[in-house]
Amino acid sequence: MSELSLPALSTTDDLRFRPLEAGEFDLFHRYGPLPASGVGARHLPFDELGYRPGWVWVALRGDEVVARAAFWGPPGSEHPFSLDWLDPGTGPDRIEVGAALLRAAYAALVTPGYATPSGARPDYHLFLPADWRERPDALADASDRIAAAEKAGLRRTVERLNLQWLPEYGLPPRPARLTFTPADDDEVVVGLLARIAEGSLDDWDRRNLADGGARVAAERTLAEVADMPGGRRRWRLAHNASGELVGIVMATRNSRNATIGYLGVDPAHRGHGYADDLVTEALHIFVAEGEPEVKDNTDVGNEPMAASFARIGYRITGRRLILA
Repeated sequence: MSELSLPALSTTDDLRFRPLEAGEFDLFHRYGPLPASGVGARHLPFDELGYRPGWVWVALRGDEVVARAAFWGPPGSEHPFSLDWLDPGTGPDRIEVGAALLRAAYAALVTPGYATPSGARPDYHLFLPADWRERPDALADASDRIAAAEKAGLRRTVERLNLQWLPEYGLPPRPARLTFTPADDDEVVVGLLARIAEGSLDDWDRRNLADGGARVAAERTLAEVADMPGGRRRWRLAHNASGELVGIVMATRNSRNATIGYLGVDPAHRGHGYADDLVTEALHIFVAEGEPEVKDNTDVGNEPMAASFARIGYRITGRRLILA
């Protein structure tokens, strides 16, 4: 049986919506393959992405699976953190079917005790090719999923670049103008993160800043990154030659790969290219530990950070549109 108490089937006209129980994932695959455009494509097969019974939903018309959705959460989480798989179907009513499926799933999964770092309900992560707007097939497939999600009540929040760095791309020299020390003093870290949040171009910072102010934004960032599987032993504070604290890089790991959980430069020291130094320091830490790859992302609207990643040698592997 699934980990949660499964609701009764939700029905709309000739459609039925329900979650899958343990041993039923073959029903999910009965829908068919992902779009040839690459919209929604993941870097691992479905069975390796850690989906759980009860968090995977299908829309049935008779015995035919006409739409499907899968929610994800890290190991041990009580609630799903995100929706990261949605196929609304191909029929003329695909937008309505996809939206109805999401409404049924959200109604069942977002219980009174629901709580995750992303907010009041799982946000939708739509994985996209880097050139999705320039290709008619990708644009059409993406537009269907966006329209279904918006009809279900979700709204676009941010688009991100998915980035990858491999050792074979070349490791930049370690920066000499900064000194790095462990970031093990919570009060120092929170104070710095609070200053960084002010004027940040990052959507996460901006939403937290608007929601609770700089201190709350800093505490949320600290808590979220500290909770990642990589812990905090790789976090570093950066000081300039005068001993002034100029920034932080929170190098860590998620459930699958090395990543920079967060980095930022104190507003008083912006404009000197220190972001490049912070990213480079993280890469040196990862390479020394034998990490085979580093995966990161940044908001499309955060152009300075995107430019920094590009200078260091990261390559764009795709985009991710988030609706919440």
